[in-house]
Parts: sequence; structure tokens; C-alpha cells
Amino acid sequence: MPDLAPKRFLVIMSLFLRALALPVCPFDPSGRSRMKLTLSQKKALMAVSTPFVRTAYIVHRALSGHLWVDHAVPADPRSILIIRLDTIGDVLLSEPAISALRRRFPSARIDLITRGSGKALLEGNRHVDAHIVFDAPWYANWRGLRISWRRELRRTLACLRELRREKYDLAVELRGDYRDLLFAVATGARVVVGSSWRGGRFLLDHDAPVDLDAHRVELALTVAATAGADPRPAAPKLYLNRLERALAQELLPEKRAIYIAMHLGAGFPSKCLPVSTFADVAKELWTRWGASLIVLGGPEDRPIVDSFLGNLPFQPLDLAGKLTLKETAAVLERCRLFVGNDSGPMHMAAAVGTPVVAFFGPSEPRNYRPYGVDYRIVEVDLDCRPCDHVHCVHDVNYCMTSISPERIIVACNELLDSIEVRG
Repeated sequence: MPDLAPKRFLVIMSLFLRALALPVCPFDPSGRSRMKLTLSQKKALMAVSTPFVRTAYIVHRALSGHLWVDHAVPADPRSILIIRLDTIGDVLLSEPAISALRRRFPSARIDLITRGSGKALLEGNRHVDAHIVFDAPWYANWRGLRISWRRELRRTLACLRELRREKYDLAVELRGDYRDLLFAVATGARVVVGSSWRGGRFLLDHDAPVDLDAHRVELALTVAATAGADPRPAAPKLYLNRLERALAQELLPEKRAIYIAMHLGAGFPSKCLPVSTFADVAKELWTRWGASLIVLGGPEDRPIVDSFLGNLPFQPLDLAGKLTLKETAAVLERCRLFVGNDSGPMHMAAAVGTPVVAFFGPSEPRNYRPYGVDYRIVEVDLDCRPCDHVHCVHDVNYCMTSISPERIIVACNELLDSIEVRG
């Protein structure tokens, strides 16, 4: 088939995707985004543009020769493309669905397309044959980063050309995102499975009937089940190697020590607990439990980590920005407790079996709580949450600043006490 088909489709869609990628927030204190849309404005944009998108989609399918093929899920596909283009926490929550697809299709080649961080996290997972790296520009723009759409369109088209050469029998999009569904269609896969709960039903050959109150692990499993996999719930897993565990043992050598990991960052600012609150909690855990505190995070967390360390009368083990994602997971595996915001490292701690105390503000705990381990959620009840805003609409981020250190300490003590009893 001519390679112009995906190009025509993507050129038509580029302005639409750019608009849908704008942050959903009328107030951006960073000043990085030049234009914002409210959620209602985005819904109106989707309603007005859907007929044009549908027309472009039909033209694309006709040019690609896909209007006249059998769209049943293949019983024995040769190749499957799994699409998960967002954050590391969301990629990890999709791991049970990836494993379920492998069990259903043991002889298929299964490729996973995700961000570079997603590849780093799931490397070594025996259910994935190949990792394809693609940083979707619509997620970068949604977070307020300035990008060149002309350059990003060329990069997206280059990626799609490579994917179309693979002639995938089945594409499974696990997030349920309109933009990612457009991307899935443009890969040229013979059958596309996903969820249209954010829109785009007409793009799918098979639409998963998801429960929006369900945890995102279970939502992804429902999409996988629509492709024929077993939807029984299972906790996410990380596959750590001997070297990663050896490094963790070298860093945290004491078997009887109370190691407590703290992660101060999150995917966006509105999810972050104030540094001063973290410091108050750390002091109490150090005093009461004699805990050895481990500070984890990436290079982007360095400013808040330095501020945190400056508020303490003792020196934790500072590993922020010094470990790979899987080395971080190996360190978490040796910790008695994880304390932190709703973030990727929170889900990593749960995946290696470490109990979690987590703070939730913009996001919904029933969808994103730690899965498969003992945990405590600390949150406040406000009319404006959950909102999932990148930047808070208020001058003060009340959903996080109103969480007291005393409530967090109570939650930590409960879990540490229960671990002591079991131990």
C-alpha cells in the first residue's frame, strides 16, 4: 500500500491533536504554555471536529485497503503491537494486561511501544519481544512543555512508517485515549482494540466496555480481554536482575534495619506534598523508629530534594538521580515502607511488595491506589477534587497543603506496627 495514506491522515489530524494536547487548566503558574483550554472547551472541540475526523479516518482506511478486510480479532496472530505512550506509573499498571495477552497468544511476536522511561522500566519482562521507543508530543504539550509541531509531525510520521512495515495483525491500545487511538489506526494494524471512554469509538474495530470506577490495572485487563485475554486481576510485576539486586544490597546492607524510602516528586506539580511536610514526617520516623531514610527520585527532583535535606537534623541516604528505574525498584524491594506522592515510584514500590503510604490530591485513589500490597491513602475531602489538573486552579494547592504531617505519621505507624507484628 502507498505510504501516503498515513501521511495524509496524520497531516489532517495534526492540528486536531495539537488542540487536544493543550493543558486542561485555566491557570498555569509556570507560564510555559501560551494557550489553555478548559475541559468543557475540549469536549466542545471534540464534538465539533469528530465528523471531520471520522471522514479523514474513512478516507485513510479506504486508501490503506482496510475497509474490506475481516476485522475479527485473529485467533492466532503473527504479531501484536501494544500501545502505552504515557507515564511510567501507567505503563507499570498495564503490565498485568501485557502478561495476559502473552498467555493468550504464546506464539505471537508482541512489541510494546512506549516512552523511553517505559522501556527502561519493563526491560527484562519476558512477555515482551521488542520495545519500541516513541515520546508522543501530545503528552509533552499537555504538561506545558513547548515543542515544535512541525518537527514532531515529521518524527511521528517516521515512526509510523516503521510500524506500518511490520504489518501488525493486532494493535491493542491500553490507555483509552482519543489521541492514542488515532495513532493506533495510523500504524496500519489489521485489527485495532481499545477503549473509547475518552472518545473515538468509530476508530476501533473492538471497543472494550470498561468500568470507569475500576482500578486502572483492571481497566487495562478489560481491554486485553476484549482481544481474547483472561481478565482475572493480577498485581503488576517488575523483573529485576541479579546485578540490580546486588547493588541494592550493597546500598542497604543491614537485614534488621528499618529502611524507609521517600519520594518527594510526582508527574506534575499539583500532585506534590510540600517539602516542609515531608521533613516533619521524616523527623518523626527517624526519632520514633530509628529509621534509615532513603531519598529516591530522578534528576528533575534535585531542587526539592536539596530543600528537603536542608530541613533535616540528620543525613538520609540520598539516591535521587543516581539510579536507573530498575535499580530504584531493587532498592524499594529492600525497604520496610514507601512514603510519597501518587507517582511512578509509588507503583514501583507496590510492584516489588513494599507497603505504601501515599498522598492523593488531583487524582482519584480508587483508580490509581497502590495495587497488591498493604497501603494507606492520606487525602482531604474538597469539592474541587479529584480534578487531574497539571496545575492547580487555585492560588494554593489546597488538596496537598491541607494534608497534615500528623495524619501521615499515624498512617506510617499503623503499617510499621503491622509489619512488626507479622515479622
